[in-house]
Amino acid sequence: MRGLTVLLSACIVSVCAFCSVSCSNDLSLLVHEKEISKRDKQQLLSVKYPQFKNKASKSKRGCDSINSNISVFVNNLLAEMECDQEPESGFTSMELKVNYDLDIFATDYVSAKFIIYKYQGGAHGLTYFKCFNYNVQKAIGLTLGDVFHVKSKMEIQALNKLLVKYFNNPDNCFDELPVVTSAFESFSYQEDFFVFSFSDYSLGPYVCGTAEIKIPVWDLKQHGLLKL
Repeated sequence: MRGLTVLLSACIVSVCAFCSVSCSNDLSLLVHEKEISKRDKQQLLSVKYPQFKNKASKSKRGCDSINSNISVFVNNLLAEMECDQEPESGFTSMELKVNYDLDIFATDYVSAKFIIYKYQGGAHGLTYFKCFNYNVQKAIGLTLGDVFHVKSKMEIQALNKLLVKYFNNPDNCFDELPVVTSAFESFSYQEDFFVFSFSDYSLGPYVCGTAEIKIPVWDLKQHGLLKL
């Protein structure tokens, strides 16, 4: 773990200014964006991620928990790049790009979606997602079942019908319909929508890319699926 921490610290080359994220119940967080970048013959790294600071002591434990989990996630990505074998002949370097979307929902909850692109040799890289949904006051991560009513078969079917309803499939490229179970993790909140993100190859061939399905909060409420 100490080695991973040193790795992360050594790569940080720029830090953006603080910005304030607030919501209606006076939960107020400072978001400190960090950026890691590195470019040499072996690797190209461009990684952005948020770190939270609390304005109120009641949210300190939640901020510490989110920060810890995000730091472990970022450190693991960097360690994987360091541990990979020497690049194969025929391409310039391995590549890691990480960006994120961040929002607050239902007054107490922070939602961060990371978009990760990794190229480690072969014909092309892969894009996938990692989401963190947190109750800041209670300092706990949220599963799909914490946010939505998905315990029964009927509830899961109702959610999957909404996914199909809002699924955009240009030129019918994707050859599978989106389906989730209660164990699905790649969901996040963004501006009055819940976003369900599907990585490369999840719903069809690589050429189709990723899929992000935005279901309006009002429609989830109308179907009795939203808990919060």
